[in-house]
Amino acid sequence: MVLRFKHFQTRLMVVFLSLFGAVLLAVFFSVSQRNIDNAMNIIVADLEAGARSFEAAIGQRNEFLAISADALSADFPFKQVYASGDHSTILSAMENLLYRLMFADFMVLVSEENQTIADTLDPSSQDVEPHWSYLIDEARRLDLEGEYPESEDVVVIGSRPYHLTVLPFLNPDIEAWFAMGFEIGQFFTDEFKSTVAAEVTVLFDSGDSQWQSNGSTLSEAQIEQLTDQFSPDQVAPGETTLISLAGEDFVTLTIPVATGSNDVQVLLQRSLSEQLQPYQELQQVLLVIFALGVAVLLAGVMVISRNVTRPVLDLVRGAQRIEQGNFEENVETRQKDELGRLAEAFNSMATGLAEKERVRDLLGKVVSREIADELMSKEIELGGEVAEVTLLFTDIRGFTSLSEDKTPQQLLTLLNEYFTALTGVIEENGGVVDKYIGDAVMALFGAPVPHTDSASRAVRAAMGMEKALASVNAEYEARGAQPIQIGVGINTDEVVVGNMGTQTRLNYTAIGDGVNLASRVEGLTKHYGVTVIVTESTQQAASEFTYQELDLVRVKGKSAPVRIFRPIASGAPDEALEKRLNAYHLFIKAFQRGEFALARDALARYQQDYQGFDELLCTLYEDRLETVLAAPPATWDGVFTYESK
Repeated sequence: MVLRFKHFQTRLMVVFLSLFGAVLLAVFFSVSQRNIDNAMNIIVADLEAGARSFEAAIGQRNEFLAISADALSADFPFKQVYASGDHSTILSAMENLLYRLMFADFMVLVSEENQTIADTLDPSSQDVEPHWSYLIDEARRLDLEGEYPESEDVVVIGSRPYHLTVLPFLNPDIEAWFAMGFEIGQFFTDEFKSTVAAEVTVLFDSGDSQWQSNGSTLSEAQIEQLTDQFSPDQVAPGETTLISLAGEDFVTLTIPVATGSNDVQVLLQRSLSEQLQPYQELQQVLLVIFALGVAVLLAGVMVISRNVTRPVLDLVRGAQRIEQGNFEENVETRQKDELGRLAEAFNSMATGLAEKERVRDLLGKVVSREIADELMSKEIELGGEVAEVTLLFTDIRGFTSLSEDKTPQQLLTLLNEYFTALTGVIEENGGVVDKYIGDAVMALFGAPVPHTDSASRAVRAAMGMEKALASVNAEYEARGAQPIQIGVGINTDEVVVGNMGTQTRLNYTAIGDGVNLASRVEGLTKHYGVTVIVTESTQQAASEFTYQELDLVRVKGKSAPVRIFRPIASGAPDEALEKRLNAYHLFIKAFQRGEFALARDALARYQQDYQGFDELLCTLYEDRLETVLAAPPATWDGVFTYESK
């Protein structure tokens, strides 16, 4: 049956209402499904980010334990205690060190025969083989293969899971093994939850497939159900599954963290119902909007025949205003039909044109002005080009401890003040900030705008950053805040610069081996007690500065050695500085040639003549000279290799 309507307005009303109703239903169901899919995608993304954060947290703690073990191996008083062979004395020394460590809960010293010498977790344990001795065997295997003898795993000790790191005790050869561990328990889960958007639970197999919790941010009822029903066969590692706990559905990501005989799992979980709550509220808002839309449509159809020409004339006048450069005044229309949508589209176009005028100013605030001009001057596309660029990395030393006693807002304020000061120095010298990485800054000199003196600009900026930091620290101290220290690494090399990322989201940056070297050099500043270190390529390209040679090193991930320098002054040195640097370089060159006795005497004279200068650096070389004089190497190239970043 075909419905026939006498009036044009009636026909329009029926047609528009039918089409509008169909569109509303399609949009409603599509939005509902998209909401569910989006909620799941957000949860999965958060859980995967949490898994990466977990790996980073474990890695950070493991690195701290490794550094602590290395420091203990180099501690001469502890070597004397170890040589005494007295169990109680060794145990007391280990407990004293353990009290000062941040992340370690216990420490074990094991002999080369895999027999316990001292154990702070079980002080009465002695001359027994620990059940996790396979980690020592793994470290020995790495040592035989020429790699650094370090191994790690999560093991269950005394019905509790611990992350255990095994490293050698060098005296100077391997005489025993250190094992340092921290419990993956309630303190860990509470601390880790504060950094991720998920509930955190640690489960371990206590035997007979009975799983126990060693820490969880869930409620007691949820933990009880989880331990009763959990099975690692439910989901493959790295994949998500849906688990119901106390009537609430949780999207769950399982992270296996043990490779030994005991199975330990870390579960990251997000409540699906909590994630969907905002979308359910949005659906209610959509229903209200749809109802209002129907009412407005009815009113519009009734007057459409009398208001066809008016919106057309409004559109003409709007086009004339845009032609004259006026983007702000919108075309007003009460129509809800095609002409009304045309007017809305016209207004959106005007808004888009106005937005493009504001993009250049806004983009200049988000990225450096040079990068903004580069992006706006040509068609944006992925790709890059090879260019000689000077890379600068800077980082706050001890940022983790610095941020412990501050609220997020206080920390953000501190970082913004710090970044403002350093960014100003970088831009004053023609550099551009590539990105902020946590508390670190990566800057480019020579791209996207090329400079023939990019290395000199970078060194000048680094020295200016030292002065700017002094001013920032003076303000911090005036407010009762702790001053900060930074490290700056600079390297000049050919790298690829350009737009990296995807078609929808990109970043102008630099990639290449030279970028990695600049980052590694920045990490060396703390070893030499200096603020700025540059590579030889930068030192040669910016030869107008006065430098102090620090070392010939092989950084982690690089096979070729590189000379590193510290910029001392702009321009040529005065007579006193030149005399001091000549005395300093005398022992450095002798050391690198392998003339150790001459280097030792030259170093002693330097320390005597120039007390208060390079104290940490001189101590570093004293230790190296003591080592090589005690056991002269068969071959010598003067290169010191760093195994860690």
